[in-house]
Amino acid sequence: MTLRIIDFNIWNRESIVRAFFYLGMTITFLGSMTPWFVWPIGDKYVIVSSFCFLASLSIANIYPEAPDDQRPYYASFYERSNYIFPILLFVILSFYQLFIRGKNVNAFIVNIFYIVVFFSIFKVRLEELRRFCDQFAKWMGGFLTVSMFFFLLYILGFPLPNRDANYIDMYSFSNYYFFLIDDRSLFVFIPRFQSIFVEPGHLGTMTALLLFTQIGKWKNWYNISLLVSTLISFSLAAYGLLVPIIFLGLWIRGKQIIKKALYAITILIVIGVSSFYYNSGENLFHDLIMMRLEIEDGKMAGDNRVTDSFMTDYENLLQSPDILTGRDRNMEEFGNSGYRVYIFDYGLIGLMLLIMFYIVAMYHPNHMRELFAVLIIATLNFIIRGRIVEFYIFITLYQVAKNSLDSTNEGSMLTITSDLEPTTKNDSCT
Repeated sequence: MTLRIIDFNIWNRESIVRAFFYLGMTITFLGSMTPWFVWPIGDKYVIVSSFCFLASLSIANIYPEAPDDQRPYYASFYERSNYIFPILLFVILSFYQLFIRGKNVNAFIVNIFYIVVFFSIFKVRLEELRRFCDQFAKWMGGFLTVSMFFFLLYILGFPLPNRDANYIDMYSFSNYYFFLIDDRSLFVFIPRFQSIFVEPGHLGTMTALLLFTQIGKWKNWYNISLLVSTLISFSLAAYGLLVPIIFLGLWIRGKQIIKKALYAITILIVIGVSSFYYNSGENLFHDLIMMRLEIEDGKMAGDNRVTDSFMTDYENLLQSPDILTGRDRNMEEFGNSGYRVYIFDYGLIGLMLLIMFYIVAMYHPNHMRELFAVLIIATLNFIIRGRIVEFYIFITLYQVAKNSLDSTNEGSMLTITSDLEPTTKNDSCT
């Protein structure tokens, strides 16, 4: 029996289109966070996810000829018309980064699959981005609940199956399958929680940004799981994002921000001061958060994202013509991340391209508060991590920028204000 195009009508084609889109987004989101099961293929995960998007795009565009006003709903799944400028800027930015650092042909080929992913994100209905982030928050909240349960059993001394694991010859772990324990923490009484990801900072950043998409719904069980995971990661980067996310979320939704800000600041001060006295200061919050906020010789103790040798090279770069396009960096140095690393790698030209891409991609004429909030969080993340085009960062911020936070509906805080109607052919926002 041959399968004809018309035979697709025997299924709910919109469900198939959505299933491939969600599968591609899930692979993309998780793959960009380098969980232990992705280590063998590295960034090649994007090849798998791009084929999912291509399948979704293809099926969505296979339908019998019909007038525009009679097109089936799934036909509008990828009908946003404002994707040209964002995808063009991403192409320029990504190929500039590859070319300026002299990457081999394989990197250029893989980059084509990255373009497919971004094209799909820019083309899909905004409603589907909201639905995906909501669904992914539930999936991740459920998984992290299980992960934290086994992590608690480990702390209590239960014997759990595990094996040794190494990541790019820089990280060594005991892999308990539902969570990792960094070998540097084997003799720590209570290690930091990082679930299945390389660093606690990866987990904490991801959960904080997912919570950004869920503002107004934090009482849901899965968001409570995300919040607890953020807190027990004891990641200064995650805390540095979570606090402004709370305040910016209140501001966007028009809540009583001054009153609630005073409450939150009071609670933070009490927690911070208490950490100095609890157990004579011998506790994780004091050691991993408060101590890193101390100022020593005009520099915050936690600002240790780069090595001393890198800082010497960076200061030299600032005084040279290479500041425009950057220099090749010693990739074997450990501990180099943040905005300085991006400038060192790609120069001021790369920085300007990155800023242009983010502003154009995130801009929505009706969501200026969201845009402002997203750019603040993106800037903080760029200062800390230096890599804000990673999918798990970009997708969450893009979702917040494109879908407004509704201050009148506590149960469903996201209101779609564009690209909802299947017959819409043009929208004015990028």
